Amino acid sequence: MARSATVNENVEMYLKYIYLLTRDRKSAARTGELSDLLKVSPASVTEMLEKLARLRLLTHTKYRGARLTPKGRRIAVSVLQRHCIMEWFLAKELKVPRGRFHTEACEMEHALSPDTAKRLRALTDQPNTCPDCYDVKRLHCRYLIGE
Repeated sequence: MARSATVNENVEMYLKYIYLLTRDRKSAARTGELSDLLKVSPASVTEMLEKLARLRLLTHTKYRGARLTPKGRRIAVSVLQRHCIMEWFLAKELKVPRGRFHTEACEMEHALSPDTAKRLRALTDQPNTCPDCYDVKRLHCRYLIGE
């Protein structure tokens, strides 16, 4: 998926975390939850949610939260898949220590093309559950948590 001029790393991070927060529940992602995960102020979250709503990547209702549109969800899943592949590759294949593989995967997920991610995945024994295996509370693939 080629990145559009309006989708940058910051946008991808918001979409990824909104997806993770809403993936397994019926309710929308709340401003406070996003503020905590992204370590930004609630006002900054509200400003970004309004921008993403204008871009039609999500719907946002004040005091109710945000939900991804199909386009926003596609971008979020693509980013999360790239993150999971990179995290798995760093941890399992390169033996990067636990304190680093998540942080480095977060940085690389935005630069990695879906094609390169697919090629990396072919080199690993990563389970086919990605991105459903990602645990938002621990910020890791569930299979890497015990590492």
